[in-house]
Amino acid sequence: MKKDIPLKIESFSSVDDDKHRLISPKEIELVLRYIADEGARVALYYGDMHDFILTTLLAVNNKGLWLEQSPNDSENRRIAGSDKLVFVSSHLQVKVQFTARQVSTVVRQGYPAFYLPLPDGIYRLQRRENFRLMTPVSEPLRCVIAAGKQIQKLPCEFTIMDISGGGIALTCAEADTELVPGESYPDCRIDLPGVGTISGTIEVKTLALLTSASGHVHKRAGCEFKNLDRQSTLLLQRYVTNMQRAKAKL
Repeated sequence: MKKDIPLKIESFSSVDDDKHRLISPKEIELVLRYIADEGARVALYYGDMHDFILTTLLAVNNKGLWLEQSPNDSENRRIAGSDKLVFVSSHLQVKVQFTARQVSTVVRQGYPAFYLPLPDGIYRLQRRENFRLMTPVSEPLRCVIAAGKQIQKLPCEFTIMDISGGGIALTCAEADTELVPGESYPDCRIDLPGVGTISGTIEVKTLALLTSASGHVHKRAGCEFKNLDRQSTLLLQRYVTNMQRAKAKL
């Protein structure tokens, strides 16, 4: 069952700006088209940003997007007169947000609508608590940790149990290389099929021994990504989005 994403305005730090902002026009159009096709709810904030309407995204092209107007004429006039609007919706259980400075009142297919130019960038806020992708058992992802002071015999390869924008869960046999809670491991590499390779630092947050029904004991390490660069962040978001879309079609 899908969980509704709260359509509240998010405040972004400079770190969020680097990690969560999409600037490719093709990717922006793709995300917005998906929202339109799915009929996802849209909150359009205006005025002092305390007022908003719930609306739907009618259509998108490479130039702009059309939104359904409110049945309240007074609200529509205030929106048309606003010099700042904030669009908030969701894409595959991830919050999407952008700010617009221009809005036009138009007629689309015989009905009044709002038209916004395609934004230069959108925020796609993939927080760890929003969605954790279980990796396919048939083709598991691998995390290769480079040799360093923490690990001597290397490189070590670990199976990834799940992955998100915030981190990964690794699993290995009980006797395999020790991962230490609180330690950071730089230069880790993960190949994402169909997308590319990401690299960065992980920090082990938790470590547990798990016993299967057959009595086999293995380790599970919960790890957090530390300061992924922009390219790796975008590749990771693209991989998670692709996998979510593939699962939604099943």
